[in-house]
Amino acid sequence: MRLDILIPIILYLLATLLIGSYFHKYLKKEKSNFNEEFFVGGRSLGPMVLAFTMVASAASAGTFIGATGVGYQQGFSWPLIIAAQTAMGVYILGILGKKFAIISRRIGAVTITDFLKERYQSHAVIISSAIGILIFISAYMVAQFAGGARILESVTGLPYHWGLLIFGSVVVLLTVLGGYRGVAITDAIQGLAMILGGILVWIIVMVKTDGFSAIVSRLTLDHPELVTLPGASGATPSLLFSFFLLFGIAMIGLPHAAVRGMTFKDSKSMHKGMVYAVIIMGLFSIGFASLGPMVRVLLPEVEVPDMALLLLIIELVPGWLAGIILAAPLAAIISTVNSMLLVTSSTIVKDLYLNYINPNASEKSITKLSYYSTLIIGIVVLLITLNPPELIQFVVIFAIGGLEATLFAVIVFGLYWKRANKWGAIFSMCIGFVSYIVATMMFENPFGMHPIAISLFLNIASMIVFSYLTEKPSAEIINKFWGATPSKNINQVNKNIAK
Repeated sequence: MRLDILIPIILYLLATLLIGSYFHKYLKKEKSNFNEEFFVGGRSLGPMVLAFTMVASAASAGTFIGATGVGYQQGFSWPLIIAAQTAMGVYILGILGKKFAIISRRIGAVTITDFLKERYQSHAVIISSAIGILIFISAYMVAQFAGGARILESVTGLPYHWGLLIFGSVVVLLTVLGGYRGVAITDAIQGLAMILGGILVWIIVMVKTDGFSAIVSRLTLDHPELVTLPGASGATPSLLFSFFLLFGIAMIGLPHAAVRGMTFKDSKSMHKGMVYAVIIMGLFSIGFASLGPMVRVLLPEVEVPDMALLLLIIELVPGWLAGIILAAPLAAIISTVNSMLLVTSSTIVKDLYLNYINPNASEKSITKLSYYSTLIIGIVVLLITLNPPELIQFVVIFAIGGLEATLFAVIVFGLYWKRANKWGAIFSMCIGFVSYIVATMMFENPFGMHPIAISLFLNIASMIVFSYLTEKPSAEIINKFWGATPSKNINQVNKNIAK
């Protein structure tokens, strides 16, 4: 066991728990509006915290461990593929941003399904979205738990299952204690750890390999497929286009990322947060994916590609510094799991329990159920992860695509197209969901593209066709979302958002 590496990591995890404990005390003071504080941080995030929590919702085990592992195996074509993720802040805040913030305040929405409920007025829409969210985000969290466990396994020498138990316990307790505000603040702190860790690894690799040119020259001789296109990943123009959709504009369909559009304080925070998010995500996405083929030069015989970066850090870096660097991927994973646990628990509490089981539940019972559901979901995912996936990155990609294929059209068209109705929403979600599962299971890159391209097309087309074939939304819905008079049960909209 490498105690010199483990101690800095333990200190970091304890610090995150202390932050969660502090915001648990803060949360108790917000009894008058528990849901808004717990799930969207009181809609009060500033630009830097907004940017980091936006990035952390996507920068995860897939980015730090999985992307490096795929880069190790497939070369520099993978950083090119994943580069579309850089602009996710622009897609989400730029397209959803101000309008989503205004609408969510008008209708009192704190979750994506809150928005869908008011926009489409359909139980089928609520249940379909809840099912899609629970299935795909649970798959997403499995990859995150496995990534965290792998890091602890590599450092401590403990069996994978013990690493999973330690990591899972910390991340679930942090989320239960702190709610969204605790997650958002720790995202900012963890983001600094990510930047520091990434910079240090790049410096180490450059020193050990005599620079980037020497790396490319070495790979050109030994593994030319790693430095050419389409390369080992088969990065043809059609495949690149489909991954641009997956990691690009379709990320609007990710509920744990889209909900960030409800959380910022004002327009100034949103605009600055958008710029900061692009810079930070560019460093993370391209930076860590590019490390993969570089590690190949230093450690050419790694059997499990996902372990490549971890082994490099452990073997080449002094123990105390390795502990600090390894806090970076742990930070990313914790941040992502935090966000996803909140999305799934809010789906159970807000979208299912309050809508169909006990609409008149007291604030006290809602508070307890929010804590317990977050805890139970975390435990269930932890148990599933006892049998870990072989390739973390591809589990993450599967989950991302499934969420996008299910939710993209209902979110975007619901905000911007008055004609979108409940039948368009129902069919777009169901057809997108089913087509993605079928295409993923039965075909490998249909038409030379990732399955998201076909599923996203069907998701959008279904929304348009079935909305036109059926009745228009009611005048009440149109007024609520586009009229001058907001919903009667909502207080005055935050005027700062509209400026």
